[in-house]
Amino acid sequence: MNNINLMQMEKNTTKNKVQIKKTTFILTILSFIILNFFLAFFINVDSVKKKAEAEYFFTADFQKNVSDEKKEKLEIEILKLEGVKRVRYISKEEAFQKLQYQLDVAIPKAENPLSDSLVIFFDKPSNIEKIQVKLDNDENIKEVFVDGEYINYKERELRFYKMISVGLVVGCIAPILALIYYVFYSAVSIDYINNVGLVKDDKTNRERAKSVNLLPFTAGSIIGTLIFFNIYIYLRHQLLLISNRYLVLSLKEIVFIQFGIIFIINLLIWLKPIKIGVFKWVEDGKQ
Repeated sequence: MNNINLMQMEKNTTKNKVQIKKTTFILTILSFIILNFFLAFFINVDSVKKKAEAEYFFTADFQKNVSDEKKEKLEIEILKLEGVKRVRYISKEEAFQKLQYQLDVAIPKAENPLSDSLVIFFDKPSNIEKIQVKLDNDENIKEVFVDGEYINYKERELRFYKMISVGLVVGCIAPILALIYYVFYSAVSIDYINNVGLVKDDKTNRERAKSVNLLPFTAGSIIGTLIFFNIYIYLRHQLLLISNRYLVLSLKEIVFIQFGIIFIINLLIWLKPIKIGVFKWVEDGKQ
């Protein structure tokens, strides 16, 4: 009878161990799906933020009858100024064509009142003044147009995106990383405790408890990431069907960044020594 009870207890113990490993593996997969969701959200917000940063610009109109050589020379000089990202030359014909399209009217070319101009894209509003001084002192420039209202709007937009980015890191990504580590730590701790009486050497038991959980952790991270990629492709497709105005990055634009982050997480888990908080309790219990 005692032997039957012992066999039943051993069977239940084995069953519980398997169940714990299954639960841990599923939690790891789910955690990485959620982590990848927040990472993709962060990468997309950062991409929109960079696009918004690239949209700071103002225009400078040329005087009439300025030669192409002088225009090119000025364009090169402006490009060398600190804070200037790029410069685009717009002929008066191109500007006139755009104006007609915006107004949805046909105007004879002979009545074109516009001038050739430069559109100057810059990093941040603090760079405007020194760029503007250079242009104001150039005899080939008739007038500089700076839309203060537009620039203020862009600054507010950038602050909004930065706030979202910080919120994602602090409120979402950091907590899910802590959860992932806690799940792995718990799996190692449970494995260690279950083998205290079976593995005599404490150091060996610690190393064994970590090593047997490394491959399941890595497998769970890869499976979770691959599942997320499939969900991402589907959701992106649905959003683009609703409207092509949604600025959602394609999979190939995020895949290497996200796999790189997952690789770093795995590398840290594999290389970082883990301290199990039950060591002292177990040792005291033996004494």
